[in-house]
Amino acid sequence: MPEAERPLPHAALRAGLNVTAGLLHLLGDHRYRLADAMANLAFALQPRRRAITASNFQKVVPGLNRRGARRLAARSYREYARTALDFVYVHRLSRPRLLSTFTAFGAERLLDLRLRGKGAVLVLFHLGTWDAGGAYATAIGLPLTVVMADEGSAAIRDLVVWARSEMGMHTVLASHSPRAVLAALRRGEVVALVADIPGDTPSMDVEFLGHLTKISDLPYRLAQHTGCPLIPVVAVRSPAGGYFIEVHDPTLVAPGADPQRALRPVLGAFERAVLRWPEQWYPFERGRLRELGPA
Repeated sequence: MPEAERPLPHAALRAGLNVTAGLLHLLGDHRYRLADAMANLAFALQPRRRAITASNFQKVVPGLNRRGARRLAARSYREYARTALDFVYVHRLSRPRLLSTFTAFGAERLLDLRLRGKGAVLVLFHLGTWDAGGAYATAIGLPLTVVMADEGSAAIRDLVVWARSEMGMHTVLASHSPRAVLAALRRGEVVALVADIPGDTPSMDVEFLGHLTKISDLPYRLAQHTGCPLIPVVAVRSPAGGYFIEVHDPTLVAPGADPQRALRPVLGAFERAVLRWPEQWYPFERGRLRELGPA
């Protein structure tokens, strides 16, 4: 089904999201108490997943022992639950209130793209709170086309697509994305995608924090075909409250460029972000990080 024709979610789901968002607006930062409680329960009930998460942290955080890795994994669970709640929280949040919660660096790069009518690919990882970052982009006047994984129930996918459309984002499913995204970029629009868990979509192996990991090959292919830059964007929760967003320098990919070299500036931005905010990285999957082969 073309993305423009995706059905509206059931009225009860839309009403439920609206009511829940309103309650979270009233709670403010206290909403995270609810997220933390749910995350702590999930952490207690998922011994295999928490062990995988702790193991992944030990691979990349220097000097981290087993106890420290377990504590960091528990923090990551809580931050992920907060991210899920952030998606609801930013729904229909007033523009002044939304903008007041952000500290942004490099946002002028996005505004410059908008003024010049130039397309770009915003690359994000499962780090921090990417939906809050998308809400910020639309709040400053930058409409986005967002690529979304096909996973999960159709009802939930439709609800997410609708909620994002309420914020000014156009969403396409990953299985339908190449043609729609190419067209958007050629119209001078901005596309955003979370690249580090490609699922069943085409992917490539890259070096990340001294290990091999898979990322979507869509950013590389889009940059190759259109000449549009890749721009890493990191959006995290600030310890002082609110959100911190960092828009990095654009990276151009020359035709025929080696993917490893071409994507190194993009990957480097996320490596630094993971080491700076490890608790807001979500390495829950076995095989997420693999050993590098012999040089």
